[in-house]
Formats: sequence, C-alpha cells, structure tokens
Amino acid sequence: MTASGVVVRWPFVGNGWFPVLALISKCGTPALVEYARRTVDRSPAPIDSAKYFMRGWSELPPKPAAGTPVHTPRPHLRAVGQSPEERGIF
Repeated sequence: MTASGVVVRWPFVGNGWFPVLALISKCGTPALVEYARRTVDRSPAPIDSAKYFMRGWSELPPKPAAGTPVHTPRPHLRAVGQSPEERGIF
C-alpha cells in the first residue's frame, strides 16, 4: 500500500491480524490496495490507520478462481476500421 501512496499505521496485534490475513486470502492484495487508494482519494480528512479500511474490505467480492478468463472491454466495431471520410460523414 505504501507504494500506491497510502501510508497508514497497522495497529493490529496478536490475533488481530487474522481478519486482515483472511481478507488478503479472500480478495487478494490488489483489490485491497485499490479500495484503500480510492478511499483515501475521496476522504476529506487524512486516514492514518489501516483499521479504517476493514469494514469496506470485508464487503469486497472474493477474487476469481485461478484460471478464470479476464474480461477485457473492447471498442464497438463501428468505432474502428473506417475513417469518417470512408463512412461518408464528410
């Protein structure tokens, strides 16, 4: 998270780390970091503790199973290929 610009304290001790580790296993680190980054960007006040993110992290969907194809949005076919002149617009 520090590499993404989110610098917070991690005040968890002892068994307090188990929920964090479970969320990492369930959602994956990239999803947790992305959520934290978006939250910090929208927050009017500085966030100084990772505990602030726990509720939101717990509501994230599980990461897809290994081997699940990644959906890549593609442009509409009409948006590629012909120039405006070739389509008779000009």
